[in-house]
This record gives sequence, structure tokens and C-alpha cells, in this order.
Amino acid sequence: MNRPPETRRAAWHERWQELRPEPLRPFVEVVPGLYQVRTRASRAYLAVEERITVIDTGAPGSGERILEAIRELGRSPDDVADIIITHGHLDHVGGLPELQRRVPARAGIHLAEAHHIDSDDPLPNPFTHPLLARICEPYLQWVDPGRARIDVYLRDGDEFPALGGMRIVHVPGHTPGSIALHFEERGVLIVGDAMQYRFGRLMLPHRLFTQDMAQAAASIRRLAELDFDTLCFSHFRPIVCDADLRVREFARALPA
Repeated sequence: MNRPPETRRAAWHERWQELRPEPLRPFVEVVPGLYQVRTRASRAYLAVEERITVIDTGAPGSGERILEAIRELGRSPDDVADIIITHGHLDHVGGLPELQRRVPARAGIHLAEAHHIDSDDPLPNPFTHPLLARICEPYLQWVDPGRARIDVYLRDGDEFPALGGMRIVHVPGHTPGSIALHFEERGVLIVGDAMQYRFGRLMLPHRLFTQDMAQAAASIRRLAELDFDTLCFSHFRPIVCDADLRVREFARALPA
């Protein structure tokens, strides 16, 4: 049965509010003290208190965008204490060498991927499809950011003081060392690429870049056990209210 025109218009208005581009600002405050920064090919986050924690660094060339956001917040690069990387794909770690030349902070990534970053070898090819991997290999070699220093090898359950407490949650699947960051006191979960949020729906991570989809689904089921109100992604707009309920509903629908 066709819906009345006013119902259809309301539905389209709701969908547009979900999809419409955000204003072209270098950063936006998600919750007090947590800022999402537009970087090349991704998003980074700044957890800002007396010291600053940078979460992900975007693709190569993103370092200046992060520094610009820090300066616009009235802070200095010297205020950055930690740089935490959610996983070792180019669009998340590519800006790290550039940022390390300007910021005296320690950098951390899960121990399963640290050897890829602190190495003179190029980053691993992220494509899981063999043909796409071969086609894209020359470009990936050309844009590879080079070696970055890793100071902290992260493990599941590690804690940092940012925003009242930030706990590392190991969520393998997209990559072996993928992590999420749980700010329990603030009710925030940053998931990197462990999930997608398209057209108002939660989805599994992109199959072209995910090494183990069954493991990724298991990681989502684990995240569904956490309590949080706001859910932040690396490529999508945040869910700012009742996000844990939506993740639990999504996790129940995943195949066992």
C-alpha cells in the first residue's frame, strides 16, 4: 500500500538529515572534549583535556590538518601526549611519520601490527581481492608514508587517562590488530573501521579491505556487550544517542 505524500516527504526529510554533508569545518565537537577532524581519506579524533590524545592520523598529508585543528582549539603540538592508531591501513597511519616530525608524543598501535609500521618495508596491501591488490600495488608503493616510530605496543585492556579513562578493546577481523577505544565515563566508543554506518544502518566492515569477516562479526558481538551512548567511526558520521542499543540489535542479526 502506498504511503500518503506527507509520510513519504517526512521519510525523505529524515533520510536527508542523515545523509547531508556536514559543514566544511576542519573539526567538529562530538561530545565535550572529543573532536572529529577531517583528514585525507578518513577522520581522526582529538581527546582534549590538559593533554591531548590523537586517535588515527589519516592518509599521507593529513598531519597539517590535525595540527591546524589543535591550533584552532588554542592548543600547541607540545600538548599532545599520545597518538593512538586503530589499525595499520594507509588511511589511518599514513599521516603518522609527518606528525611525528612536529609532535613530541609517543605513538601506539596493537602489537599484532606494530612491526608493519616500524619498518622500512611498505605497508601491507589492504585489498583482499587479488586482482584489485595487484592493480593498486604501484599506487600504494608510490604513496607509502615510510617508517614511523612505535613507542607503545597496545594490548586488549590497556588503559589511558584520556577523558576520564580510555580502554583499548581488541577487535580483530578488519585487520589482525584492529582496536576500538572505549571511554566508559563519557559513554563513547570509537570503532575505527570495525563497523560501517551507511544510509542509517550499521554494517560489517567493507569486504574488500577486511581480512576475516567471521572474526569481524565476533568482534562486533563483543562490542555489543559494552555500555556507551555515542558511537564514532572513521569514515561516517557518529551515532550520538542510544548507540549501544543499535549495536546490540545489529549484533543479534549477525550470523553465528
